[in-house]
Amino acid sequence: MPIDSSYSNQTQTIWQLYRELLIPVYLPSFLMAVCQGSVLLALPLFALDLEAGIGVTALVFSLRGLGNMAIDLPAGWAVARFGDKAVMLTAVGLMLTTALLASQSTSPMQLGFAAFAFGASVAAWLLARLTHISDKVPASHRGKAISTMAGIQRIGSLVGPVITGFIVHQYSFEHAFYAIAVFAFLTLMIIIFNVHKKTALDKQQHHSILKIVPHILKDHSRVFATAGIAILCLTMIRAARQLLVPLWGEHIGLTANEIGLVVGAAAAVDMLLFPIAGYVMDNFGRRYTAVACLGGIAIGLFVMPFTEHFYSFMFAVMIAGAGNGLGSGINMTLGADYAPDPIRGQFLGVWRLVSDTGSLAGPVVIGYVASLLGLFSAFPFIAGIGLLGSAIVIFTVKETLPESSNKAS
Repeated sequence: MPIDSSYSNQTQTIWQLYRELLIPVYLPSFLMAVCQGSVLLALPLFALDLEAGIGVTALVFSLRGLGNMAIDLPAGWAVARFGDKAVMLTAVGLMLTTALLASQSTSPMQLGFAAFAFGASVAAWLLARLTHISDKVPASHRGKAISTMAGIQRIGSLVGPVITGFIVHQYSFEHAFYAIAVFAFLTLMIIIFNVHKKTALDKQQHHSILKIVPHILKDHSRVFATAGIAILCLTMIRAARQLLVPLWGEHIGLTANEIGLVVGAAAAVDMLLFPIAGYVMDNFGRRYTAVACLGGIAIGLFVMPFTEHFYSFMFAVMIAGAGNGLGSGINMTLGADYAPDPIRGQFLGVWRLVSDTGSLAGPVVIGYVASLLGLFSAFPFIAGIGLLGSAIVIFTVKETLPESSNKAS
């Protein structure tokens, strides 16, 4: 296959598209999601095992998010300068190296450096992978392709903690990080032999980060002021949901095991809905998916503080999980739709920085509101942010699905 050919065209069936994406895109995405899910569980538990307090453990974990934000813009520039395959290889190589170094950590400080590097690795990987699939898959098939990738990532993120928990229980944290390194190595081999290198851009397109970012913000100011704000709202309520669910479960007296069952049920609903998200995006439009996602999570969060026992709590959490599932891939799809071909990597770097800002801000806002007004008040507050995002999509965001695809459906 030529290095600049697309994986898909208008006449291909969705199954043909999936087959062509399976090895070069979906399989490495699954393996890296396993690594990411494993890291999310291993970092805080290993920090506690190293006798870190709760505050230090939270700091170590937050350094992973800081690593995400720190690398967004440099990764976007690197994709444009060196190509998506080169950045993918670098990101996976960093994951492998960091896992090996983390396995030898003897203090929370060393683990904190590893957490930052893990965050940088994941951010660079996600951006390079999104750039790759955006270049190769036409807009008419992009929703299905990206929502499937998001669904596979969700599955990998659940498998990772299960594997890590088993290895830690049977062996040690050191062996758990070795396992992450093995998954990263397998991903590296798949990328080397199955991902085709993108044709390099012209030299005049290789602007520095400091020069290109202001131009992106200026030239696409309407996009970031409308769709960008909506995505910021979405990532805020998604991150807040991850924090509020265990907090409220503990507040109503549920055990850790019961909270885990609730989270697992919501995750199952979330994963089952990604095919619907892709179908709606490619046949009715991205806006429908965004509104359903924002509204679903907002409704689930709004009713959650009114629950008082296991089953009512599970019902509310599953509503929020269904809303999240209906938005599988919406952030990445909108970013890919808006990204101009000549500066796709740099644009997606700025786009991811916006969304990662929401992921970092969500828990911070929740913590402030909860400490000021009480935990109950945090739920309607963050649900209001979700409804605000829905209103922004309905009244200001233009549909990015090609009209020919919409009519064809």
